Amino acid sequence: MKKTIIIALLGIIATTANAQFLFKIKGGGLEKPSYILGSIHTLDGSILDSIPEYLKAEAECEQIYFEYDISDQQKINEMKNAGKQATTLPEGKTIFDVLSKEQTDILNTRFNETFHVNLTDSLMKTTWNYQPFVFLTTFSLIFATEEMSKHPELGMVGTPMDLVCIERAKERGMTLGQLDQIQSQDSLTKMRDKWMESMDTQVDSLMSFLNNFEQRRQQVIDEITNTMQVAEYWKKGDYNSFKTDSKWLSEIDKAPTLFQNRNEKWLPMITSAMHEAPTLVVFGSGHLIGEFGIINLLRKAGYEIEQIDMNHGISDDR
Repeated sequence: MKKTIIIALLGIIATTANAQFLFKIKGGGLEKPSYILGSIHTLDGSILDSIPEYLKAEAECEQIYFEYDISDQQKINEMKNAGKQATTLPEGKTIFDVLSKEQTDILNTRFNETFHVNLTDSLMKTTWNYQPFVFLTTFSLIFATEEMSKHPELGMVGTPMDLVCIERAKERGMTLGQLDQIQSQDSLTKMRDKWMESMDTQVDSLMSFLNNFEQRRQQVIDEITNTMQVAEYWKKGDYNSFKTDSKWLSEIDKAPTLFQNRNEKWLPMITSAMHEAPTLVVFGSGHLIGEFGIINLLRKAGYEIEQIDMNHGISDDR
């Protein structure tokens, strides 16, 4: 679970006007260039107004592609429903059916310490149907949020960057495209069945977390501290340091479904869109780097990729 948390927190540091992982794509038979913005998902998107290079790239493009259209309330609801179906236990089952009495007592103790309410309280009934890994992830996210609240200078305010990009595109009448789609009901059922088969592993992971609570809390804090360095790379437009950071490359290598598989699925959609019209593609910065990062995949496909540096113009980031 920590890999997801690490990457989700990749972009919560406040930045200055020269902050950007912005790339120009040419060659490969393109008539006009397209662009990629490696985004910081939760950063206040108003920063984009102070980046002339981004505004210029946006103005040159006729369409824009995102991971998801997070401005569409119907799609947001679909994603929530999909996530709930994939993470809950079968109908009629609760977390108390999965854990022993002793394990339930430990979970309830930690739950009360963290949220100041007993998990067994009827007010918490909506959580009883979740699988064990959801509780583990929830504790980790709470630890992360608590740590982030100690640093108001990190800039977790305003409208998220990706949403600002979408809203600006709609105002300009640009065509919008999505790189990811909501999974089908059949896929969600198979996903839940697979996780159910690993229930013993889920329980073991949760209990290990609960039995080493303070140690695991510190691990989450340490991981957030590491993300601050990555945010500094973005803040300076220092893509070279970001792409060679062994910590992040290691995390990405450990998460092929989150990165490699999605990147390889996205590639034909991105290239097809670029040949239709000049396109701005916006996705999380973690998808840029590594052997199976979008930058490397596009180069292998015959495209020229250059980072746009506010201070030094176009640069080759290889």
